[in-house]
Amino acid sequence: MLDLYLHPDQVREMIKTAEREDEVIVIRCVRKGAASKPGGPDAGELYDLHCAAKPKTYKSSGSAGLRDRKEEDKKNGVLTVFVTNRKDPVSEMPGAWRRVNLNQVKKVIYKAREYEIRVS
Repeated sequence: MLDLYLHPDQVREMIKTAEREDEVIVIRCVRKGAASKPGGPDAGELYDLHCAAKPKTYKSSGSAGLRDRKEEDKKNGVLTVFVTNRKDPVSEMPGAWRRVNLNQVKKVIYKAREYEIRVS
């Protein structure tokens, strides 16, 4: 495991690189909001998001997830990603859109290497 400091912009670039290379990257971060289901991670708890490129066969449920969120994400220090270990409650497709708080990332697992985030 590599123990190092990663800037949020570096984490963002790692996620984008993984999407371009059709790889899955695991992001462990602190949950900002309350649990969405009983027994799930609650606010302040760590949880993992398995981020990947949106599948070419993905069909949106037609919700607000379609709008361009780049400016909103940038303003709030988050990144909207497609995650394979969550399910959209409306769509029958596996995977769902989630937001990663880039300032709350604690660990990144990419290409079998673990990067532990240390605050400087």
